[in-house]
Amino acid sequence: MKLSGLQIAAAITLSGLTREALANEAGVGRNTIDRIINETAACREDTIRKITDILEVRGIEFLPGEGVRKKEQTVTTLSGDDCLQELLLDVYRTLQDKGGEMLIAHLDEGSAARSLKKEFLDEQIRKRKAANITCRLLVRADDPNLIPPYNTYRAIPDESFSPYPFYIYGSKLALLSWQPEPRVIIIDDQRFAQSATKLFDIAWNTGKEIVRNERK
Repeated sequence: MKLSGLQIAAAITLSGLTREALANEAGVGRNTIDRIINETAACREDTIRKITDILEVRGIEFLPGEGVRKKEQTVTTLSGDDCLQELLLDVYRTLQDKGGEMLIAHLDEGSAARSLKKEFLDEQIRKRKAANITCRLLVRADDPNLIPPYNTYRAIPDESFSPYPFYIYGSKLALLSWQPEPRVIIIDDQRFAQSATKLFDIAWNTGKEIVRNERK
């Protein structure tokens, strides 16, 4: 579906983003956003797709006939090799303004690292720290890929560990599966997030602290 500049402008307003924030997130200049909205010059299709993807993740739905609205549904599905990257971007977008906590249960740092570029992961860690976004992570005790500081981790027994991690951040609960293809389901509902947080806290409080020598 071909989108008009009017639709993009309305979508930006509904999303709560500024044009500058959207440009930064999409990795383009503010003038590119202006050109798309004013339809003064042709823009690359992959740039348009990147911008619309960002808006759709924020709950915007584009309709036929130049319509646009906030999605009424609370469930978003991400799929493909980039879905974990998109999930982490959504974590940052959700918490960046007020800070907060990201909780991850059944995290396999090795699987996560294999699906993400090191530069991206390092950048997300830096941005989360600057935005006062903290984290607590439930992992296997013998996971060799943990990233210092280790006091953000607690170990749960192998018999309790699942290959399907879940993330809690803000009002959202996200479920991740790797098979048969990478897929993330994000439920934006405070009730589900709070319920999952209570279960997470039980596991955290009974989990074992990770004690390792951290590199200086």
